[in-house]
Amino acid sequence: MKRLAIAFVLVSACSAKPKPTGAGDGSGSGPAIYAKKIALSWGIQTTSDGADLFLQTTDETGKQVSHPLGHYLGKCQVFTPAKEMDAVTGIGCDSGGAGIELHAVVRGDDIIVVKLNTKQGVTPDPMAREEVTRVTAPIGAKIEAGT
Repeated sequence: MKRLAIAFVLVSACSAKPKPTGAGDGSGSGPAIYAKKIALSWGIQTTSDGADLFLQTTDETGKQVSHPLGHYLGKCQVFTPAKEMDAVTGIGCDSGGAGIELHAVVRGDDIIVVKLNTKQGVTPDPMAREEVTRVTAPIGAKIEAGT
Protein backbone atom coordinates (compact mmCIF):
# COMPACT_ATOMS: atom_id res chain seq x y z
CA MET A 1 0.00 0.00 0.00
CA LYS A 2 2.90 2.35 0.80
CA ARG A 3 4.39 1.62 -2.60
CA LEU A 4 1.12 2.49 -4.29
CA ALA A 5 0.89 5.78 -2.39
CA ILE A 6 4.50 6.70 -3.25
CA ALA A 7 3.94 5.84 -6.92
CA PHE A 8 0.77 7.97 -6.95
CA VAL A 9 2.63 10.96 -5.46
CA LEU A 10 5.48 10.63 -7.96
CA VAL A 11 3.13 10.37 -10.96
CA SER A 12 1.07 13.36 -9.90
CA ALA A 13 4.21 15.43 -9.20
CA CYS A 14 5.74 14.63 -12.58
CA SER A 15 2.58 15.27 -14.57
CA ALA A 16 1.82 18.67 -13.05
CA LYS A 17 1.93 21.55 -15.52
CA PRO A 18 4.97 23.77 -14.87
CA LYS A 19 4.35 27.35 -13.87
CA PRO A 20 5.32 29.94 -16.51
CA THR A 21 8.49 31.89 -15.72
CA GLY A 22 8.06 34.61 -18.33
CA ALA A 23 11.06 33.35 -20.29
CA GLY A 24 9.05 31.07 -22.59
CA ASP A 25 7.83 27.56 -22.21
CA GLY A 26 10.89 25.95 -23.80
CA SER A 27 8.94 24.54 -26.74
CA GLY A 28 10.83 26.65 -29.26
CA SER A 29 7.58 27.86 -30.77
CA GLY A 30 8.17 31.55 -29.90
CA PRO A 31 9.24 34.22 -32.36
CA ALA A 32 12.60 33.73 -34.06
CA ILE A 33 15.37 35.91 -32.68
CA TYR A 34 18.08 36.98 -35.09
CA ALA A 35 21.51 38.27 -34.23
CA LYS A 36 21.66 41.83 -35.56
CA LYS A 37 23.95 42.24 -38.53
CA ILE A 38 24.34 45.04 -41.07
CA ALA A 39 26.21 44.54 -44.35
CA LEU A 40 27.37 47.68 -46.17
CA SER A 41 27.65 48.02 -49.92
CA TRP A 42 27.75 50.83 -52.46
CA GLY A 43 25.19 51.67 -55.10
CA ILE A 44 26.45 53.34 -58.28
CA GLN A 45 24.04 54.81 -60.81
CA THR A 46 26.21 55.89 -63.75
CA THR A 47 25.43 59.15 -65.57
CA SER A 48 27.06 60.82 -68.57
CA ASP A 49 29.52 62.81 -66.43
CA GLY A 50 29.89 60.67 -63.31
CA ALA A 51 27.62 58.80 -60.94
CA ASP A 52 24.95 59.12 -58.28
CA LEU A 53 26.20 57.22 -55.24
CA PHE A 54 24.31 55.42 -52.47
CA LEU A 55 25.26 53.59 -49.29
CA GLN A 56 23.20 50.42 -49.08
CA THR A 57 22.59 48.72 -45.74
CA THR A 58 21.28 45.15 -45.66
CA ASP A 59 20.17 43.59 -42.38
CA GLU A 60 20.10 39.93 -41.33
CA THR A 61 16.57 39.47 -42.74
CA GLY A 62 17.59 40.69 -46.20
CA LYS A 63 15.90 44.09 -45.90
CA GLN A 64 17.90 46.68 -47.82
CA VAL A 65 17.82 50.46 -47.38
CA SER A 66 19.53 52.84 -49.80
CA HIS A 67 20.96 56.12 -48.46
CA PRO A 68 21.69 58.74 -51.17
CA LEU A 69 25.13 60.38 -51.00
CA GLY A 70 25.04 62.75 -53.97
CA HIS A 71 26.39 63.12 -57.50
CA TYR A 72 30.12 62.84 -58.13
CA LEU A 73 32.16 63.45 -61.30
CA GLY A 74 34.35 60.85 -62.98
CA LYS A 75 34.48 57.07 -63.01
CA CYS A 76 33.57 55.53 -59.63
CA GLN A 77 34.64 52.18 -58.25
CA VAL A 78 34.61 50.36 -54.90
CA PHE A 79 37.94 49.83 -53.14
CA THR A 80 39.42 48.97 -49.75
CA PRO A 81 40.64 52.17 -48.03
CA ALA A 82 44.11 52.42 -46.51
CA LYS A 83 44.37 51.12 -42.94
CA GLU A 84 45.00 54.62 -41.51
CA MET A 85 41.57 55.71 -42.81
CA ASP A 86 39.94 53.31 -40.29
CA ALA A 87 37.09 52.60 -42.74
CA VAL A 88 35.09 49.42 -43.37
CA THR A 89 34.72 50.06 -47.11
CA GLY A 90 35.18 52.85 -49.62
CA ILE A 91 34.36 54.11 -53.08
CA GLY A 92 36.45 56.44 -55.18
CA CYS A 93 35.63 58.63 -58.16
CA ASP A 94 38.47 59.84 -60.41
CA SER A 95 38.07 62.72 -62.83
CA GLY A 96 41.39 63.28 -64.59
CA GLY A 97 43.90 63.15 -61.72
CA ALA A 98 41.59 64.66 -59.10
CA GLY A 99 38.56 63.19 -57.43
CA ILE A 100 37.00 62.08 -54.20
CA GLU A 101 36.92 59.08 -51.91
CA LEU A 102 33.96 58.19 -49.72
CA HIS A 103 34.69 56.05 -46.66
CA ALA A 104 32.21 54.22 -44.42
CA VAL A 105 33.53 54.54 -40.86
CA VAL A 106 31.90 52.76 -37.91
CA ARG A 107 31.75 54.55 -34.54
CA GLY A 108 29.63 52.72 -31.98
CA ASP A 109 26.23 52.17 -33.56
CA ASP A 110 26.75 54.87 -36.21
CA ILE A 111 27.92 54.37 -39.77
CA ILE A 112 29.47 57.67 -40.85
CA VAL A 113 30.18 58.31 -44.52
CA VAL A 114 33.00 60.83 -44.97
CA LYS A 115 34.34 62.48 -48.13
CA LEU A 116 38.00 63.06 -48.92
CA ASN A 117 39.15 65.19 -51.87
CA THR A 118 42.07 63.54 -53.67
CA LYS A 119 44.77 64.58 -56.14
CA GLN A 120 47.03 62.21 -58.04
CA GLY A 121 50.48 62.00 -56.41
CA VAL A 122 49.37 63.59 -53.11
CA THR A 123 49.05 61.44 -49.97
CA PRO A 124 45.54 61.95 -48.54
CA ASP A 125 45.15 63.18 -44.97
CA PRO A 126 42.53 61.26 -42.91
CA MET A 127 41.86 64.43 -40.87
CA ALA A 128 40.78 66.32 -44.02
CA ARG A 129 37.63 64.25 -44.44
CA GLU A 130 34.16 65.82 -44.17
CA GLU A 131 31.00 64.06 -43.02
CA VAL A 132 28.47 63.40 -45.81
CA THR A 133 25.84 61.43 -43.91
CA ARG A 134 25.30 59.33 -40.80
CA VAL A 135 23.22 56.15 -40.48
CA THR A 136 22.37 54.64 -37.10
CA ALA A 137 22.41 50.84 -36.89
CA PRO A 138 20.46 48.80 -34.31
CA ILE A 139 22.19 48.65 -30.93
CA GLY A 140 24.76 45.87 -30.82
CA ALA A 141 24.61 45.09 -34.56
CA LYS A 142 27.70 43.68 -36.20
CA ILE A 143 28.58 46.05 -39.06
CA GLU A 144 30.72 44.76 -41.91
CA ALA A 145 31.41 45.29 -45.60
CA GLY A 146 29.07 43.30 -47.81
CA THR A 147 29.93 41.52 -51.00
